[in-house]
Amino acid sequence: MEYMPFGSGRRICAGIAMADRMTAYSLAMLLHAFDWELPAGARLDLAERFAIVMKKATPLVAVPTPRLSKPELYST
Repeated sequence: MEYMPFGSGRRICAGIAMADRMTAYSLAMLLHAFDWELPAGARLDLAERFAIVMKKATPLVAVPTPRLSKPELYST
């Protein structure tokens, strides 16, 4: 079984290129705008479990702290 979120062949999603770019752009903006930490007392568990796609055995929880000095930089 192959995971194909955008389909393939003649019926492939027309927005696949835009979705790929927007995903990368959104992730880059989040990483740039915030400092990320684990909650107090939490440990980072990198164990995986098998599913259609590889998943973490326990969800990753991270706490964002604004990094940029001007709040208006966070608005869209």
